[in-house]
Order: sequence, then structure tokens, then C-alpha cells
Amino acid sequence: MVGIAFGVAVGVSFGIAFGIAWSVGSLRVYYHLAHLFLVWPRSRGHWYPYHPVAWDDLCVLPFPQLDLVLMAYAEQHPQAGEQEIERLIETYPAQRMAALRAKARLMARRAADEPLGRLDTAVADLPEGAEGFLRDTAKLRDMVGEIARLQHGLEGQDRPFLREPVAAQLAEKIENVRHRLGGLSEPLASEFRAAAQHWSARAHDQHAAIRHKLERSPAPLVFRAGDQVERCREAFVPRTRVVGQLDRQLTLATGCPALILYGRRRMGKSTVLRNLQGFLPDAVLVAQLSMQKAKAFSAQTSLLVQIAATVADALGDLGPDGHPSPEDTVAFYDYLEACDTGLRAADKRLLLALDEYEYIDRKLGEGVFDEDLLALIRESIQSHRNLTWIFAGNHDITELTHAEWTSYLVSARTIEVPPFTPEETRRLLTEPLRYSCLWDRDDANRPHFKPGFWGAGGIEWIHTEAGGWPHLVQLLAETVVDLFNDAETLERIDADLLERAADEAVMLGNVVLRQLMNPDEAAPAEWTYLSGFRAQDRQPPPTDETVRQALRRRLLVTEEGDRWRLRVPLMQRWLRQRG
Repeated sequence: MVGIAFGVAVGVSFGIAFGIAWSVGSLRVYYHLAHLFLVWPRSRGHWYPYHPVAWDDLCVLPFPQLDLVLMAYAEQHPQAGEQEIERLIETYPAQRMAALRAKARLMARRAADEPLGRLDTAVADLPEGAEGFLRDTAKLRDMVGEIARLQHGLEGQDRPFLREPVAAQLAEKIENVRHRLGGLSEPLASEFRAAAQHWSARAHDQHAAIRHKLERSPAPLVFRAGDQVERCREAFVPRTRVVGQLDRQLTLATGCPALILYGRRRMGKSTVLRNLQGFLPDAVLVAQLSMQKAKAFSAQTSLLVQIAATVADALGDLGPDGHPSPEDTVAFYDYLEACDTGLRAADKRLLLALDEYEYIDRKLGEGVFDEDLLALIRESIQSHRNLTWIFAGNHDITELTHAEWTSYLVSARTIEVPPFTPEETRRLLTEPLRYSCLWDRDDANRPHFKPGFWGAGGIEWIHTEAGGWPHLVQLLAETVVDLFNDAETLERIDADLLERAADEAVMLGNVVLRQLMNPDEAAPAEWTYLSGFRAQDRQPPPTDETVRQALRRRLLVTEEGDRWRLRVPLMQRWLRQRG
């Protein structure tokens, strides 16, 4: 019995010992002692090539914190480390999860230094799956994608006052994302929270820089090259010579028969009409209607109704009772007769301005209007002495071809709207809101510019470059102020900024400059001649007298002895860059 018991004991002991030895040998458990030396007390990445995983493909037990060793190795030897991580992911199932964790750590640390707008790309290749931390990578991509989208939106804004709220939102978003990352599995939580600290610092620096730019007291954005100017909110200078002539004509004791306000495109005719109130005597009321308004030219009856409604708004209580709705020229004339009677009784006068009156001529040619309309206007001009018609347009009356306008407006007097004088340009650039209704006349807070703001000779340069053309003066001033406000360190405008502004104005004003240089109604020969200024500053005048007269009338050329040159340097700049 003793022998049997001894044999059993020996057999069991041998079996256990053999099993343990076999397990240790086949599972490579003894390697874990060496592995412990590589991860404690810190990861020794430079020794990784001696790690069993690097040369033995039969380690079937995962090594704890192997991802830290792989990470340290990849940081010291980037190319070899990345290749080793990919090898383990693809060919070593037992160590794949550790390699995936190492890859995630490596991508997180690299993402910490990526531009905010590229974070979505930086995490695009993060591993994902159904186990462990891999289940959280989709959430992580969504969070990081929100940051990248906000940064893209910020970069799409070109104005500091528009960028500032987006930058603030971005900094707040990153802080929220950093807290939300704490709920993800490791290693995503710790690694990407650390990366988010870097993102947050950059976002706050970005926001601070934008706020600093806003706090530089930027030059006010009051200049506007566009439609007619609203003098309360936009840069405006009264055209003293034009208004003075209007005043003299309107206050004639016998009444002014009619006026033609003539000026080339973008010369400021509509702005003059819109801002007459306050510059004419209080006894003069102004009713203005643009013929570009669709209802004004859809039919002749519609035009009469629109004119009557505009007159009624201007007269107020002085007008006839009831809402005017004349259905034909007879009813319309009767309405004007009643208005004239009321004005005479109140010792008032009405200026009835039809802006862009060339449209009437066009509609006459199309058969929408008939010449009874012009006959009515001629009769009103002759009979209604307290009502003055004024026709504003960019064509000389002789250029209108669909009716005998000179016959119908034979008694009309022409007032031309010329380019700005140097003094008008200076007043616009230094006191653009002098006539605004938003400030008292002597309010020190009224936005203004000291002459020195524009740099040495800057005002004169803008006037010369624009040829005094009001729209182009506004365009250049608007562009100069924009560039100045966007500059980081510039204290005042210099010659380099003015040149950059002129080049940018050529691009921004491309449509207007093309319209001024080559309008649809111009003869092809006019454009052919103007195109010659692409290659030379001066050239002989055109041989065709019709072309000569047209170019003079359009204020495009100036004569220097036996040569001509373009009057507006900005137009020549456009011609050479974009024409």
C-alpha cells in the first residue's frame, strides 16, 4: 500500500510539474519577467528589438502594457516603430490589441500638434471595432470633427468682428470636448484629453489675437461703393455746385420749366436726388421715382399710378383728397393740376424727379409707352409753375432715339453732375459723416479721419487714381480702409497699401469698370480705340469724329497735345489687368 501511495504521489507531482513546465514553455510565460523589466519603472522603447514579441511569433499570452513599449519605440524610431505596430496588427493576433492601443496613442500625440482645421483628417485612420476601446472611436471622430468644422468656418470669415464669435465658440467647444473625452475607454480618454489641452491653448491664443485686432480701434467702415448713398449712415459729401444750380432754378420767381440732371454712370446723380432734402429751401418738396422700378415700366398706366403715388407721399396733407389712381393721361393731368393748385396756395414747390429716365425712351421704342405720355409731360411743364419736372440720366438728350425728346423738353435746362473736385474728395475722406443725422453737428464722437490717416499725399493719390469719379473714390476708400483694418501692425496708410488697394479695387469693381469702359450701347469702334491703352499710356486720337465725340462725352479721355490718354488711371489699371 505504501508503495502504491508513493507511486501515485510521484506520478501526480510529475504530472503537475510537467504541466507547469509545458505551459511555461509553450505559452512563453517566462518572457513576462523580461517584459516586466521593459515596462517598469518606465517604458524602455530603445530595448524593444530585444523584446520576445519582436523576434518570437509564438507568444500567445498578451503582454500587459506592451502598447507603452511600442509607443516609446515608435517615438524614438518613428519609421521602424510604425512598421512594427502595423506588423503586429496584421500578423500577431495575440498582441494585436496592444498594437492597436499603441497606434491610437501614437495618433493622439501627433494630433496634438495638428492644425485645428485638420483634426478630422488626423483621426480618420483611427482603428475601430466591436471590442474594448475600439467601440468608442466613432464617437471620438464625431467630437474631433466638430472642432475641425468650426475651425473651417472661422477660416472662411474675413472680417475680425465676424471671426471673433466663431473663435470664442471654438474655444468653448474644445473645452466641452475635453470633458466628454473622459467618458471614453482607455487609451482614448487619457491620450486625447492630453491632446485637447494643446488644442484648447491654440484656440484661446487664436481668439485672443482676433480680439486684439478688434480692440485696435479699426477705422470706421463708412465708405460704400454701390447704389445711392444714405447720408445718415454712409460717407456722403454734398455736391454744392449741383445743388446750388438746382436751388437757383427752383426758386425762380416765374417757376422753373423743367430740368435735365445729366451725368455719366456712377457719377452720383441718384445720390444727389436722394439727399436734396435739407440742402434746398424748406418750401421745396422732393418726390423721386426710379424708372428702374419694375412697376414703373410694366405699362403706361402703371407708370402714371406710380408717379401719382410718389407725389402724394411727398405732398402729404397738401395733396388732393383721396388716393391717386389715374387710369389714363387725362386723369393724371387733372391730378397734377390739383397738386399744383394746392402747392400754389401753400406757397410751396414740388420737385418731381424721374431717375434713369432713359427707360422711358426704351419703353417708347418697345411700344409699352406712347408719345401721349411725353405730350402730357410737356403740357405739365408749361402749365404747372409750382411743380418742376427733373429728368436724371446718364445719356445726353440727343442720344435718346425713340422720340423727339428735344422737341418735348425744348424749354428744359440741363445741369451736369461732374466728377468730384479735389476739395470734395478731401471732405469725403476726412469728414464722411459730417451731414449724418445720427450725430449732432459738433459731436466729437462723429466718425472722422485726420488727413494724416491716409498717408503722405494719400488723399490726392485716391482722387487722381479715381479721376474724381465718385463711385471709384468710394471704392478706393472702402478698399483702403478694409486693408488697413486687416493689417496686424500698420499704424497708418502707406504707398504700398494704396497700390494693393488699387489692385484689389480693380477686382472688386470689375463689373462697374467694365460698364464704364465698354457699355452695351457703345459703338465697337470706341472699345477698339480704348483697348489700345493696354499697351501704351498715350496714343493719337481716333480718326472717326463720332468716336472722338463719344469718348469725350463719356469723360474717358483727356488730351495732351496731339495725344490722348485715359483720364482715370484706375480704368487703365483695370484695362491692363482684367479688361
